[in-house]
This record gives sequence, structure tokens and C-alpha cells, in this order.
Amino acid sequence: MIKVNKKNKTKNKIFEFLSVFSMTFGIVVGSGIYLKNAGDNGVLAKAGDNPYLAISIWTLIAVFCCMMMLTFIEISSSTKKGEHNTLTAWAGRFVGRRYGSLVTILYALIYLPVLIIIGALFTTSSFFQSLDIIHKFSTGDSQAQLMSYELRVTIEILVSAIVLFLFQIMNTYSSKPGKILQTVLSFLKFIPLLTVLIAGITFFAMGNESSFSPENVKPFKFSNIFMTMVPIMFAFDGFLDSAAIQKDCEHKEVVAPAMMTGIVAVSVFYIVITIAIFMGASDGNILNIFEKVDPRAHFAFNLIITITLLTMVNAYSVIYPLVIRASIEEKFIHSKNGAELSKVKSSWIAMAIVSVFFISFVASGLLLENDYLFTAYLSSDSTIIIVYLLNLPILIQMLRNRKTKRVEIRKIRGAYFAGVFSCSMLILMLALIHYFNILNPIIKGDDLVAPLMWLVFVIILAIAWIINEVIISKNNIEENDFYFRINPKNWFKYDRQKCLEDFKNRKELKNDKGK
Repeated sequence: MIKVNKKNKTKNKIFEFLSVFSMTFGIVVGSGIYLKNAGDNGVLAKAGDNPYLAISIWTLIAVFCCMMMLTFIEISSSTKKGEHNTLTAWAGRFVGRRYGSLVTILYALIYLPVLIIIGALFTTSSFFQSLDIIHKFSTGDSQAQLMSYELRVTIEILVSAIVLFLFQIMNTYSSKPGKILQTVLSFLKFIPLLTVLIAGITFFAMGNESSFSPENVKPFKFSNIFMTMVPIMFAFDGFLDSAAIQKDCEHKEVVAPAMMTGIVAVSVFYIVITIAIFMGASDGNILNIFEKVDPRAHFAFNLIITITLLTMVNAYSVIYPLVIRASIEEKFIHSKNGAELSKVKSSWIAMAIVSVFFISFVASGLLLENDYLFTAYLSSDSTIIIVYLLNLPILIQMLRNRKTKRVEIRKIRGAYFAGVFSCSMLILMLALIHYFNILNPIIKGDDLVAPLMWLVFVIILAIAWIINEVIISKNNIEENDFYFRINPKNWFKYDRQKCLEDFKNRKELKNDKGK
């Protein structure tokens, strides 16, 4: 809980406002600005090399996220003392226990492993790119290779795996090193961002080539609007997590203004930094902004970014086991005899799931594009679409709750209008995003990796959810008949009493055989 000095109410409020503001800002601003402004699948590339379109979409998504933040501040106010204040808890509270399980499985089985793996792979890739810069400078040969391609790929994959393992082990058996590292690197991450701001404007003023140079600006295409939205939505991901902060706040009246100020500040910061990146780099890649200036500055800048990227791996290696444990405590995931998981056991489960995805991503990336980061990078786009899709029913139920009053909440001024706007925007955006990013590539028969990954994730989510619900139902069959209803034999003609009697008879017969 945020500790405040109760002797001075005004100072308490100011301190709490600044604390909530800084937490909101710190949670959202992370590696997304680096990851999603770079490469062939970055924001500028998705915008068809039109920086004006890219900046417009950054602004649109910023407004949308500000509206969603206001809505979720009201949603999170439903949390009572002692209850979990997470997105999965809100899903269960507003939509229902089964829906809470669906959201939980998405985060625990798919989305968080994807984030951790991307963090490790991107950090390793950036680090070796930094080594390339200084190696070429020291040899005086712009074509010099640090090592053979096969050896390099092997080492990079091995280093990524070691980073994943060490961070998970460190945060499993001791929390202090991870907290210190996160605090230090959270401050350090603003150095390259502010450097980009100054450098981008300076280079542009000097007349250097930029993304805004007429020869680099490509014509506008309608489809690029919805292609560009996806990586930007990923960059903003995390803003809903900050809505959970208010549970620990004493002065509730400062929470909404502080969070809204925080997300607005993030939005402005992102837009300004993106403009600066486009000013300083012709390809919109922040890692190349010092490429034509000085190799030493280029190396130092990229190395700092690489170090700060470790915050992503560190943070999610802490969060992931907690999500797994919370999913058991909230009864969203079945646990044998209702047993709770220990910190160590949940960490090892997290490590096992991450290992499966890591091997799958690396192997498929090498097979498809000879790039171990390829599949993992695209998986972030595929999963973020599903994440926002599952947020929609929660928003709709929040609006309905204003009339039904089924869930007790603290009404936030402007939240209802923000909810209507967010729902309308989300329905429109998701419909067109799914068309241009999923359906259209399938129809055309090209760029099928991302759509297929989306489909695979949906199938994994559906199967895992059904299995979980069947197990929960079988352990409470008299009150939860999901196990019966999922059976195709009962889809058109269903006799609950007969199914229940048959189930009990089979169970008794099984017990007799066991004896």
C-alpha cells in the first residue's frame, strides 16, 4: 500500500497523485516503443512507409486508450478489500466465472509467455547488433563479421534461453535483486528516449535524410490504417494493469485524475518520441538513429537500449507465476482438491510453459524465415488482437451495470461516455483489423503466418478452456452441468436428470472396481 503522511491531508493527496501518476507512466512506457517502431513489421512498415499515417494512428490509439483507461478505473473500483484487483478478476466479476477463466487462460497460457520470450529474444538480438557495430568500427571493415552465421544464431538462441532461465530462477528464490534491477533500469530507460528526442530534432534541422523526406514517403492506403493499429495497440498494452493501483490508495478522489494524467502523458510522450524517431531515421528504426553519425555513439546508444530491455523479461518473470497462482486462488483454473500453488511450484510451471513456446517459436522462425525472432515477433500481433477482443465484453457489461447495478462500483465522472466510445471504437477497429490482418491474407493466400498463428492461439485457448471447464464441472456436477452440455449427444436432446444418474452410476462402478 502507498504510505502517506496523515498529518497533512493536502500533502498526502499530492504525494499520492504523483505516486499513482508515476506508476501509470512507468508501467506503460516500456520496450514497445523500441520493438514496434523497428523492422519490416514495425509501425512505419505497416503504415506503408507513410510517417504521417503512422503518427495519425498513434494519436487515434492514444485517444482510444485514454477513454478505455477511464472506463476501467470505474470497473476496478468494484474490488473489495482482500479481493484480487486484476483484469481476470474484473472479467469474472462483471461477465461471469467462465469468462474469467477464459481471460485467465489467455494470459496464463499464451500472452504472458509470448511477452517474456519476445523480451529475451529481442534483448539478445539487440545486444549482438551492438557488438557488430563496435566490431566493424574496431576492424575498420564495414563488412566484417563477428562470427559465422551458424555459430552466431546458435549462441544467440542459447543466450536467450539462459536469460529466461536465470531471471525466472532469480525471481523465484529472491525478490530483492529483481526489484533493485527493475527500479534502476526503469529510470535508465528514459535516457535513450530523451536522447532520441533531442537527436531526432537536431538531425532533422541539419537536413539529414529522414522518414519525412519526400522520396521516403509512400502514398496513403486505406488498409494500412488497420494494419498499423495492431503494433501500436501492443505498444500501449499494460495501461489496463495500472488501473489496479487504486486498490492501495487512501485518497480515492485523486486516483482517476492521476491515472488519466498518466495515460495522457504516456500518449503525448509516445507521439513526440515517434515523431523524433521518424525525424532521425529514414526507416523508423530507433536502433539505427545514430548509424550514420558515429559508431561509438551508435554502439553506446544501442547497448543502453539492450540493457533497459531486460526490464521486460524481469517484470514478466515476476508477474507470470503470480498470475498462475492468482488463477488458482480465484477458482478460474481447476486445482486438485482446491490446493493452492506455492511460489516455487508456480514458477516452475511458468518456466515449463515458456520453454515449450520458446522452442516452438525459435524452431518455426528458423524454418520459415531463417530468423529465430520472426515467429515470436508476429505472435505479439496475433495475441494482442485476441487480448483486446476479450476486453470488449467487460466494457459492455460495465455499461449494462450502470442500469442493473449487479456489481457495486464507484461511479467515475465521464466513464459511461468513455465506455460507449470505447465499445464503439473497439467493435469497429476489431472488425476491420480482423479483416485486413486475418481474413484478407487468407483470401489472397499470402502472408499466412500471422493469420495461422492467430488461429492456432484461438484453438489452444478454446481447447484449454473446454478442458478446464469440463474438469471443474465433473467435480461439481450437480451445480455445474457443463460436462453434460458439451457432449454432442446432448446438443439437441438433453435430459439433465438422466445424465446425472448415469454419471453417478459410472462413478460408483469405477469406485467399486478401484476397491
